[in-house]
Amino acid sequence: MYLLEKNILIISFIICVISIFFIPRTSADKASLIFLATQFFSWILGLIAVEFAFLEYPVRELSKANQTSFLFEYFVLPLLTIFFILHYPNEKPIKLKLLYFATFSSIFTLMEYILEKHTMVIDYHSWKWYWTWASMSLIFYIVMVIYRWFYKIKNIFSL
Repeated sequence: MYLLEKNILIISFIICVISIFFIPRTSADKASLIFLATQFFSWILGLIAVEFAFLEYPVRELSKANQTSFLFEYFVLPLLTIFFILHYPNEKPIKLKLLYFATFSSIFTLMEYILEKHTMVIDYHSWKWYWTWASMSLIFYIVMVIYRWFYKIKNIFSL
C-alpha cells in the first residue's frame, strides 16, 4: 500500500543526500546558516498549513510525531534554498533576478502540483498551487535577507 508514495519519499531523500556533495566546502558556513534559517520558517509555515487543514500529507515520514512532511520541511526546501542563494545572480539586471526567483519557485510548485494530483504524498484541501509558489518565494526572500544581513552584504533588502 502506498508503494509509489514511499518510493517517491525514499528517492527524494537520496537526492537530498547526494545534493549535499554539490555544496562547495568553502561555502559550508553559509550553507549551514541558510539551511537552519529555512528550516525555521518552513517549520512554522508548514505547521500553520496542516494545523488549519489547508493541506495534508497522507503518506509522510514520522506520521505519529508530526502532521507535516518532515522530508520537505527539513531537507528538500532548505537544500533548495541553499542552491538558490549560493547561485543567486547578484550582479545581474533586475529582470534576470526576477526570472531566477520565478523559475525556482515555479519548478518546485509544478512538481508539488503534479504530486498532489497523482499521488498521496500531498493533498490540497483549501490550499492552491499559488500559495505554494508565494510561500516558497517568501521563504527564499526572507532567508536571503537574513543571509545578507549576517554576512554584511550591502543592500540586504534588494533583489
